[in-house]
Amino acid sequence: MRKVRPVQALAMVLSSLAAVTLVQASCAVVSARPIQVTLRDGGIEPREIDVTQGATVDIVVRNEGSQIHNFVVPDFYVFTQNLQPGETVTVSFVPDKTGNFRYYSDRDGIPEVGMQGTMKVASQPGAEQ
Repeated sequence: MRKVRPVQALAMVLSSLAAVTLVQASCAVVSARPIQVTLRDGGIEPREIDVTQGATVDIVVRNEGSQIHNFVVPDFYVFTQNLQPGETVTVSFVPDKTGNFRYYSDRDGIPEVGMQGTMKVASQPGAEQ
């Protein structure tokens, strides 16, 4: 039977952990660059956002209107605070289902006129829902 020194044993454990970490990293879905959403009085841009199921979605929301607005994606439990004119907030989430989902700015729980869009979540980049 071969004797293994403690230093050798530690080196084997660390190399095994490094291999596991590399495999996990290669399987992880990497987030794309942040999506910019602009809120204006009576409008929201872009009107359509395409994302991938299981990938982290980072959205930078800026209120460029003269009134208070917010950003809501109810199907993914995304609800920002009310944003004052000129205020910006970043939200992050991971879509866990595919399909078309509405996002909007609301006032007292009612979507504001003209301030709605659609988030299309595909099972893989570029796939149809």
